[in-house]
Amino acid sequence: MVGRGEVGRLDFLKLSACAAAAAAWTWDGLAGTAGEEIVRHDAPPRNRRPYAGVDWANALQIRTTSHGHCDNQKMLDAYLKRGFELLTVSNYYPSAPRYPLKDVRANGFRLHHDFPVMVKGKRVEGPFDWNKIVGEWVDTLPEEQRKEYPFKEGKNLFKPIPAGILEAPNAEHHYFLDPKTKKLVPSFHMCNPGSAFASGTFDKRNKFKSHSRGWCFGSGEPWPIAIDRMLAGLVCPDGGGVTINHPTWSKMDYDFPAVLLDHDPRVLGLEVINNKYLSEDYWDHVLRTGRQCFGFFVPDWGLWRGCNVLLVKERTVEACLRAYRQGNFYGAVFGGRERFEHISFDGRKLDVRIDRPMKIEVISAKGTIESKTDKGITFAAPADAKANVYLRVKAMATDDSGEMLFSQPFMLG
Repeated sequence: MVGRGEVGRLDFLKLSACAAAAAAWTWDGLAGTAGEEIVRHDAPPRNRRPYAGVDWANALQIRTTSHGHCDNQKMLDAYLKRGFELLTVSNYYPSAPRYPLKDVRANGFRLHHDFPVMVKGKRVEGPFDWNKIVGEWVDTLPEEQRKEYPFKEGKNLFKPIPAGILEAPNAEHHYFLDPKTKKLVPSFHMCNPGSAFASGTFDKRNKFKSHSRGWCFGSGEPWPIAIDRMLAGLVCPDGGGVTINHPTWSKMDYDFPAVLLDHDPRVLGLEVINNKYLSEDYWDHVLRTGRQCFGFFVPDWGLWRGCNVLLVKERTVEACLRAYRQGNFYGAVFGGRERFEHISFDGRKLDVRIDRPMKIEVISAKGTIESKTDKGITFAAPADAKANVYLRVKAMATDDSGEMLFSQPFMLG
């Protein structure tokens, strides 16, 4: 049974074009169930020349985020006030899409949980009756938790969203196993805009002691398997993907993003700015290896700082997810007053235009190789592609607002 506002992974796959084109495969030795098949597609490499097909004069610029939590109407109103037109709520506990928002109710996942969970290291299929499960030990819980039992479905958390606002599934997945050490890695998180995959349980921080009894409140699987499940749940076969969340907050090894990017080209990139956490150094570190790595700019819980601006021909969910896959988006930080009016690179010349003067930097593996304050810049590609590796543009406001714009990288050679 699928709960209100909580569409199960398999139901999404049945409804999407993803299922029709899917090819099954098995990863023996790591899957939670022996011989289990995971839906997977062949995918082209990440686009090394973003914006090549963008008609900037006619493109729609859609504000959104690949990682933004939304627990109540006040938080939703903050996103709408910022001009977000595509909502991909990054729910966790459980890491399951809240979709569509108009049908989401309080305690919904406690009453309607239809997707698998790792239990004592084994993947167990749903649905699960949490009243029955927790009832086995409810008398041992603190009074605060006993007062919440038995679980009852509450009211709708959100009003109907305004006409024209788009929605796509997403969740923030966490608590993966390191496939080498078999140990859980609590601080390593990933989002999957456009995927209906769900993992974990409602039991945040083990308050109801289900984790103590073997129920994993996160993924609980090796990260390669978890990524493949996210990709299997994509509702648009050529759109959306996986993002590496807040590497600075996670204290991630500098070389680990490259390992994740090499797993599948639909691992799109990493969060360069996540609320107050800056990871520009991680971005440049992986780009210096010659790997394309898209940058994401997100508010996470902060509501205000980062956003991704998608460039699309039409206002549809599919077009937005394809823009993510192609790298046809740019990052805006803070209010996003400024915007790019044009970005292009043909292998010889980089051409950038902005709607107002900003301090513009062209950055490569050598660092900042060109800088000027203007409404645009035209820059000839450096002759030494091997030394420079890539080009990206960073633009900063000339006042003290802190506004910034970031292009996606162009790989040289």
